Amino acid sequence: MQLERDDAKDEGLAGYRWMTVVLFGESTGGVFERGVGQYPTVGDEVHFVTNVDLGIIYSRSPNSGGLVVGNIAAASGIPATLDLDRLVSRHCAVVGSTGAGKSNLVSVMLEVLASPGYPSARTLVIDPHGEYGGDATDRTIFRISPGQGEQALVVPYWALPFNELLSITFGGMSSGNEAIVRDRVQELKRAAAAFLESPPPPNSITADSPVPFSVHQLWFELDDFERSTFRTEAGQRVKTQVETAGDPTQLISNIYPIHGPGGKEPMKNPSPRGIGKQLEFARSRITDARYAFLFHPAGGYAPDLEGRVTTDIDTLVASWVGHPKPLTIVDVSELPSEIAGDVIGLLVRIVYDTLLWAGSLAVSGKAQPLLIVVDEAHRFLPEGEDSSCHRILKRIAKEGRKYGVGLMVITQRPSEIDATVLSQCGTMIALRTTNPGDRGRVAAAFPDDLGGLVDLLPSLRTGEGLFVGEAMFVPSRVRVRITRTPNGGADPKVSGRWSVEPRPDVDLYADALSCWRRQVRG
Repeated sequence: MQLERDDAKDEGLAGYRWMTVVLFGESTGGVFERGVGQYPTVGDEVHFVTNVDLGIIYSRSPNSGGLVVGNIAAASGIPATLDLDRLVSRHCAVVGSTGAGKSNLVSVMLEVLASPGYPSARTLVIDPHGEYGGDATDRTIFRISPGQGEQALVVPYWALPFNELLSITFGGMSSGNEAIVRDRVQELKRAAAAFLESPPPPNSITADSPVPFSVHQLWFELDDFERSTFRTEAGQRVKTQVETAGDPTQLISNIYPIHGPGGKEPMKNPSPRGIGKQLEFARSRITDARYAFLFHPAGGYAPDLEGRVTTDIDTLVASWVGHPKPLTIVDVSELPSEIAGDVIGLLVRIVYDTLLWAGSLAVSGKAQPLLIVVDEAHRFLPEGEDSSCHRILKRIAKEGRKYGVGLMVITQRPSEIDATVLSQCGTMIALRTTNPGDRGRVAAAFPDDLGGLVDLLPSLRTGEGLFVGEAMFVPSRVRVRITRTPNGGADPKVSGRWSVEPRPDVDLYADALSCWRRQVRG
């Protein structure tokens, strides 16, 4: 509804207030339904809405599960209730400028999902800034450097698709060398599959299959080929003996006799692949402590040189989404930025594919639905990008509903997020948004007859939002309540912090440097 003053409409009615109304639904017998069966005619009376009317409009079926996140802004006594079934199965987008209240809203939703009313809830939160740690009694928290009561985040490299594995480990190669490495990875995986409890048929295993293999052994073989020297024996080229044996577990190369000058023996490898720089990159990457969660995963996920592991992916998935607590917080704030997208994509793909292939099992998405919440979604779903993380999240947006996996994307820059993903979100929650480009993307996601609501976005109060779509029976302006769980999304109290005396001890900067070097937060 919009009030306006327009003297040009009718000179004889100058000074009157005009009102533009969008007809959305009607009440019959005390039950409100969307859609209009009988339109008003010229001359019909218009009445102010009463609390009784509002109660009818916003009442819900007693059989439908709901999340109460606050109150209707126009009537503080009426709770704002989201349809849980539609919120999860039809996907949801939460947008708003920095400081508009997105973190508070998500924390409120997580509180409700963790309530006793949903003892079998499963929610996986990708937390880029460590904001949703909150109360550890209702959530399991994973991070690279876990604190007390938290779990170590490990994501085994051998579950990566080959292209992502190659990029992360070697930094890329020519197409010819890439094909050679792909074939060798496939061979190593097929050989190691024999050690699995339920080995798949060898012909079904590719370099992309989530089967363990030793990246140390792969590196050692590739490195040895580059370093080998040869001599001639009975007219045949023969590899020279190793002078000092290397160690693949430590990424120490074999040492061969130095090749002679010109064509003198021992001779250099006549057909090296020229991947010395990539091998040095791989050695640096594999031994980098920041990547230990990937290349040296604790808990039995690190293969030996033959590819044996003592713990498989089923245990990993169970630790992520099979524990008794309703919430799983994956704090990825400590991930190296250059691989964060690939690691998150792998984690989500492992979970999604496991639930998909579970079929009719009790742990499948159909039997126990899963909600995946992705904060800072514009970082992982940018328009026009084709990354592993982008592909799996887009896939869930398109087909997750059929397999019981819902997606909630949270962003402060909706103009930068993939338009296809936003279009698949059946519910749009828009908090205060000031950027014109972002408002335009939100307007495109609203139904045509509600596009005028976008004009309200810049003037919304902090913690206030427009709730439109499947999960909100009636498009509403909602005042979200304050979360009871502390979250890291709140701004620091500058005036209070700057008023404290004395100033911090300067020796703490040495402690900060030590934490930085050890990759452990203080």
